[in-house]
Amino acid sequence: MEADTEAGRRQRKKHRTRTELINAATDLFAHRGFDETTTEDIAEAADVSQRTFFRHFPSKEAVLYGDMDELLLRFRAMLDGRPRSESLVVSVRESVLALADDYDDQRTLRLLQARLAATYPAVSAYSRAVVQQAWEAALIESLARRMEVDPAEDPRPEIIAAAAMGALRHSIRRWAKGRGRVELPVLVAQAFDAFTDVSIAAVA
Repeated sequence: MEADTEAGRRQRKKHRTRTELINAATDLFAHRGFDETTTEDIAEAADVSQRTFFRHFPSKEAVLYGDMDELLLRFRAMLDGRPRSESLVVSVRESVLALADDYDDQRTLRLLQARLAATYPAVSAYSRAVVQQAWEAALIESLARRMEVDPAEDPRPEIIAAAAMGALRHSIRRWAKGRGRVELPVLVAQAFDAFTDVSIAAVA
């Protein structure tokens, strides 16, 4: 019992430190800029050592997207929880719309991430190579399970996932450019409608 209590205390402390680092980093990035902020600056603002910073995050890019692991878990759960009777397109659309809802709920942070990604090449590269790739991989995995296919052999899960992520990227760019004046789920729905219309036209 004592061991469980101590483990819980350590976990809460770890989560608190991680949150403080994320908050310190985003505040500094917003006011100074990404390249202009160092890991030493972030550690100092959070009142921890730089060594502690690197125990929680491998880089500045990782701390900027520090809540993405948690968001990805929710995204996977949303995908896998969609009704099996639902069409694949609807399941993907609804899951991506739920992700867009989260962006709207965390508007200040998400707009900062989008602005920094549009301004700093290192942030843009991390967003594409790590964050968006993780979402796309989750989509491919979920679609392949549902379709009961091997995604290495059947191209459909990857093609559908790539189209969905393209719609999301386009919507986020529009949302960030408009500074969030139009709700992101509205823009995502429009992007999916456009993709569906093009698909129907192509088949016709």
